[in-house]
Amino acid sequence: LAGELHVNEAHLKRTLASLGELESCKVFNDFDLNQAESPEPKKNISSNSVSEISQFLNDANKIYFGTLSISERKYVAASILYRSIAQNVKENKNFKEKLSKSLTDKFEIDSAYVEDLFNQNADVSGLDSLREKFLEGDLIQMYTYIWEKVLSKGDEEDDFEIELIERSAEIFGLEKPNVNDTKKIGKERSKIAKAINEIESGKVAYNKLKAFEKTVLLCLMLTECSTIDGKISPKDLKILRNISNDQFNITSNVITVILEKKLDYSITKKVEQVEVYREKYELVEFLWEKILSSEPSVSEEEMALVRKWLRRLDISDVESEGARKDVEANLNP
Repeated sequence: LAGELHVNEAHLKRTLASLGELESCKVFNDFDLNQAESPEPKKNISSNSVSEISQFLNDANKIYFGTLSISERKYVAASILYRSIAQNVKENKNFKEKLSKSLTDKFEIDSAYVEDLFNQNADVSGLDSLREKFLEGDLIQMYTYIWEKVLSKGDEEDDFEIELIERSAEIFGLEKPNVNDTKKIGKERSKIAKAINEIESGKVAYNKLKAFEKTVLLCLMLTECSTIDGKISPKDLKILRNISNDQFNITSNVITVILEKKLDYSITKKVEQVEVYREKYELVEFLWEKILSSEPSVSEEEMALVRKWLRRLDISDVESEGARKDVEANLNP
């Protein structure tokens, strides 16, 4: 399966139900994300104006989620949400204000862009045309992304936003079980996004982060160690996914948030510079705790990535082995 395609096992089983009972499935994702070919030539969007986004949506024969850049996704998502309920926006001032706040706060879209979007004519025929441009798999990815953005900010779910997304997804043809699946994955991804925000805020020392946030920090650093000139080879991507899934319990559907996160600095170098030796040692102990607490063993290739991280953190193999023994003693007193 190509690229960053969202693959949900429950959805796959339902799709293939007519062929018989699917007992299990395993998806191998060994390609290079950076070299995957688009199903059709990519039409570049040079600026994120409402008119250009609209022209892109109108001109495209099909809209593939995997060909959209990270910055383009939010504008396409905004158009989908708006066109789904355009009549409500035009007739209900309160509804318009709530949607505007969601798009500016959760998707970080400029308020001037939102106002231009709302001034567009969005008739039923235009909605039907847009709906036909998405394959079901791309719609699933898009609504997973929408859930992720909406749930990534704030401590509680907003009833207006929940109802809006569910209604929009239904209008675009997603069945209720698929909508629930997209929300579930989106919520898991939002937890990753929140953890990254907490890590970047610098409010808490790296070694004092909550366990889940510390796990995400390790994933960020291992991802950085796997990246060369902005790319991750298929081999290293597989190693990274295996560690994340087996040792950190972060699935392929969720780790996408970490893989797509583009930091303008080296997170590993920052940790190495900011933390004193004892604090770095505690991070190594935490890594070994995750490894030794999981059932799957770590392969030599996976350990090579861990050693690469240790070197960047200025921790020797001897010190790492000491951390491993300390953790082993605590786990098996």
